[in-house]
Amino acid sequence: MIPVAWGFGIWDLGFNIRPVRLFVLFAIVSAGCAARVDPPRAIVLEQIQARPEPRAEFVNDYEGAMASIAAIHEKDLGLPKLQGTVHLLADREAMYAVLAESGADSATAKGAADTMLAIGTHRAVYVNQASFARLNWNARLMLLSHEAAHVAQYELSAGKRSTSDQWLREGFADWVQAYVTEKMQIGTMNRDSIRSRNARFISQPGMREQLPPLAKLANFAEWVAIASSPATKLLYPYAFVATDFLIARHSMDEAVEYFRLFATSDDRLANFRQAFGEEWSAFDAALRQHISQLKSS
Repeated sequence: MIPVAWGFGIWDLGFNIRPVRLFVLFAIVSAGCAARVDPPRAIVLEQIQARPEPRAEFVNDYEGAMASIAAIHEKDLGLPKLQGTVHLLADREAMYAVLAESGADSATAKGAADTMLAIGTHRAVYVNQASFARLNWNARLMLLSHEAAHVAQYELSAGKRSTSDQWLREGFADWVQAYVTEKMQIGTMNRDSIRSRNARFISQPGMREQLPPLAKLANFAEWVAIASSPATKLLYPYAFVATDFLIARHSMDEAVEYFRLFATSDDRLANFRQAFGEEWSAFDAALRQHISQLKSS
């Protein structure tokens, strides 16, 4: 069962909360990986001396992981330089304290801390080390690359959460994760296999019919509503497929420009039109047609 952490309203604090998706991670989590938890510490990204590694097999610490992810962000994807701090917290109690200090009520902070592995916000990533200790470095790299993409989104929009579409925020972060996965040769997965897996998943009998209209995934409240429904397991695969289709239809550069436009305007439809050169409604119609043609096998 996939744990869900979307009903807690943490978005109001400017955080991105991401539940573990076991159908992606199970293949790269080593049953024999150590469960040692390092002492809490903060890693300032600008002070990292580690060199970027070309392949995941050479990564065995957070400094190497973040240096490698940052290099791909900047050189391959044209994303902003990663800045800020990776906060390695001891456990869920420490994560709870961060959330509470940020203004979450007790129930909200506890619910989120009980379920999340990491959160990303403007110039900061918070990691629950007790949870990360159960993952090998392949899995950690994947999760950190997703969170780093959220940090980039904040940087592009001048530190604001903005009104950018929720499906595109999450889909873009997973698209970046897939790129890093392939580039660093994490396990046996590549972008084609990830694309195929997600496409097959959402097009299975009974699944395609549960897909919500994209218009109902535009803001976080709508995302939460779907996450609380039986369609919750479709959210991330659906967001990835939609974002992958959008980038293939246009370009990565245009996706980056989309988030950059929110630094000066919160008009999501106008920003979409300006960045991609087509109306949001036209893309939505094209996506529905694309999904109707996906094969489940």
